[in-house]
Amino acid sequence: HVLELIPRYIPANEEEGFQIMNLLDPVLRTSNSGAVMATIRAFLSLADNINGNDLEAMQRQVVGRIKAPLITLVASGSPELVYCLLKHVESLIDLCPGIFDDEYRQFYVRYHEPTNIKYLKINILPKLTNPDNAPDIVAELAENVADVDVTMSRLAVRSMTRIACRDVGGAGCAESIARRLVEMLDLNVTHVCSEAATALTAVIRKHPSLKSFIAPPLPRALRYVTEPSGKASIVYLLGECGDVVREAPYALEKLIDSYDEISEPNVKIALLTSTMKLFFLRPPEVQRMLGRLLGKATEDVSSQDLHDRALMYYRLLRSSSGNPHVVESVVKTNVVIPETINFSEEDDGELRAALMEEFNTLSIMYGKPSETFIREEFQVKYVKMPEEHPLEPSVAGAGAAAPIPPANDIYAEEPAPVAVVPEDAGAVAPPPAASDHVVDLLGFGDSAPAPAPAIPASPVGLSLVPAFSMSGEDYESKWGAVAEPDAIVTTVAMSRLPASTDVVEESLMNKHVMTMASGELDTEFKFFLYAQDSVSGTVFLIQSNISKASPNEPLMILTIKASGGENPSESKQKVDMLMEVLNAALG
Repeated sequence: HVLELIPRYIPANEEEGFQIMNLLDPVLRTSNSGAVMATIRAFLSLADNINGNDLEAMQRQVVGRIKAPLITLVASGSPELVYCLLKHVESLIDLCPGIFDDEYRQFYVRYHEPTNIKYLKINILPKLTNPDNAPDIVAELAENVADVDVTMSRLAVRSMTRIACRDVGGAGCAESIARRLVEMLDLNVTHVCSEAATALTAVIRKHPSLKSFIAPPLPRALRYVTEPSGKASIVYLLGECGDVVREAPYALEKLIDSYDEISEPNVKIALLTSTMKLFFLRPPEVQRMLGRLLGKATEDVSSQDLHDRALMYYRLLRSSSGNPHVVESVVKTNVVIPETINFSEEDDGELRAALMEEFNTLSIMYGKPSETFIREEFQVKYVKMPEEHPLEPSVAGAGAAAPIPPANDIYAEEPAPVAVVPEDAGAVAPPPAASDHVVDLLGFGDSAPAPAPAIPASPVGLSLVPAFSMSGEDYESKWGAVAEPDAIVTTVAMSRLPASTDVVEESLMNKHVMTMASGELDTEFKFFLYAQDSVSGTVFLIQSNISKASPNEPLMILTIKASGGENPSESKQKVDMLMEVLNAALG
């Protein structure tokens, strides 16, 4: 409940905002997804309300910090939880593109996952594409096209199309995807052929230069594509590529001759539009068939749109017989979309901004603001503190125990407070004399003497055993004895990517953290570490990995279990101290 209150609070100044962020940062290390998501919302709200900073840079820094905890939760949760987390990750990817790109393999589809998670991952992959990972992502999507699940197959084709249309895969990516789509036209799978044809209509609008190898298979594909949407797309492409496909008029003429057998209005409209385009490209071949088509379309009352469009074309041709370029300018409108502009259905910036205001709610799950599915009398209105802060900017930050780190390092650890020792430290002050006079401040008439002040608990310390060792069997048994919910997942930001595992092992050994096993894979380093506290005997078991995907900002992800500690709160404090040791060794 405390975390839910923070988004309603407006910090008095930057220092107070950074202080709150530093206080909340340890919550990201917990395994409680609800607490982590509430903290993320608090961070995003504080970033919006901190004045004097570049909002986009602040948001990117916040999202970069929460990336590792989110990926860890996604990889280890239940299907219901994973779907919820993925929906929120998708919103964060839209907010700060590029932050999650290096984790694209975490969004590959796994065979045992439920269909809703598979569909969502397929939709997320295009948003993670960049020139470095585009070949891997396109190859993964191409594999999913052959899936037995029809919806899955269609979504994979659409995701490949988004990559080509957004032009995020670098040089040659759009051409490579277009070639794959052309190959799908010849597959003997109805839904794949239809979806590939629809995809090519979008690709050719963004990349008209790809006509030369999209056009050749179109007349052949028109014969065996049966779905209405796919057939309409092939007809549209024949009209667009009429200057490249020699047999385009004759392919359309067969459809015109069988016009009465066509029942789908979208196919008829595409046929009318493509025939008009071909008329201005190749008039002698198309003139007679266009006349027959207009005669049938103007008498067709099955679709009002088709009927009105045919009448408009007919009247334009009759009234502009002296100047056919007028009709040509109407029919051959510029349908090429610049590479820097997305299709209108993808331009949803206002909706995404509204959804981020309701982060960590059902609005993210439904993809729509709460006002669209909750009646007004049941809506919860967030009322933030007025801008006139009750504290002066200079006062709000007063009393801070440590200086606030700069904006570019809002998560830096606060320096430990310095203990002040009086000059006469050797003399022990006598305890104050007990007073028999009791003041009844609340008027309860209680004349009992005041209780003696509680003796403060001794501070928790950590001292690691220098030469502690244990066997592999003991390590496995202790690791299995600690429940997974009791494990603490956290991260250590490293100054540079290690050249080998020996570098990390030596740095940790100097701090008395031992290595049970380690290894280097193609994409990461893996370590199995352990240490023991000499005071309490608590054994710390650590499993960690360092990804090679971000060599400039390497991050070590750790899962820590404490074995043998009698007091859970004391064990948690000792784990925090152990993290300070690891940061000092590797940071």
